Amino acid sequence: MSRRLLVLGCGYVGAEVCRRAARAGWQALGVVRSESSCVRLKAEGLNVVSLDILKDDLDVLGKSFDAVVYALSAGGGGDDAYRAAYAEGPARIARWAERVGARALVLTSSTGVYRQDGEVDETSPAGGDGPSDQLVAGEQAILQSTVPLRIVLRLGGLYGPGRHYLLDQLRRGERTVGGRVDHWINYLHRDDAAEAVLAACVAPIGQHVLNVTDGHPLTKEDLARWVCKRIGGDSPVFDASAPAGPRAQRSSRVQPNRLVQSTRIRAVLGWKPLYSDVREGLEPIIRGLGL
Repeated sequence: MSRRLLVLGCGYVGAEVCRRAARAGWQALGVVRSESSCVRLKAEGLNVVSLDILKDDLDVLGKSFDAVVYALSAGGGGDDAYRAAYAEGPARIARWAERVGARALVLTSSTGVYRQDGEVDETSPAGGDGPSDQLVAGEQAILQSTVPLRIVLRLGGLYGPGRHYLLDQLRRGERTVGGRVDHWINYLHRDDAAEAVLAACVAPIGQHVLNVTDGHPLTKEDLARWVCKRIGGDSPVFDASAPAGPRAQRSSRVQPNRLVQSTRIRAVLGWKPLYSDVREGLEPIIRGLGL
């Protein structure tokens, strides 16, 4: 009998987890917030339902899941939405997963829990401002549950198909790169994030907090120079006063200049990235665009 997987939140990473799980022989059920997302993913052939994870009765989903993945995002809405998605939601799901007897409970968190500069690993202090404190609260809810396997995955800066803002900007010929460009960015391809989630679902019982990055951070300046050289045209111009990318514009938080160590996941889960760094991960996207 194939293993049953429940993915709560089929956004950028969660939907890819469902795709890869189905191909690997899992009986995967995905849960989305909106009916439009449900229709779109069903059109791909995925098994998904529309449900409000934070409010609706979860028992309608069934009770025989081997692994439950919580990958819900706040989707905007301010502090209340952030608290609901990242702190209250995991606590609710942890209680439900205990009650239905799930073997594994996996949370997709973020390396954004580290607010300090310098080198960090899973033993470094986490939290320190409102958003990161909410993430840590959600992590603790998962880790303190009685589900036999509890894993928190702190994902690095996600990119991949459909999410490559800097590449899009530069290929449009907009070569002025704004904001801070000298800090390290710890990248992670969407496909590598999804593979890490699936590896976590079948790990030996216990609890773990694991950083997930490709292990080869790059500055935004170096990446912009590489992209311009790769696609041709003018070299980038860096102007700190110019608008930064959309993620930076949405947040007033200062981005730490940190190097995230991510060797523990390789030892615990046997996971290694499909793409060794962001340049290798962008290469097939660039070729696919005909550049």
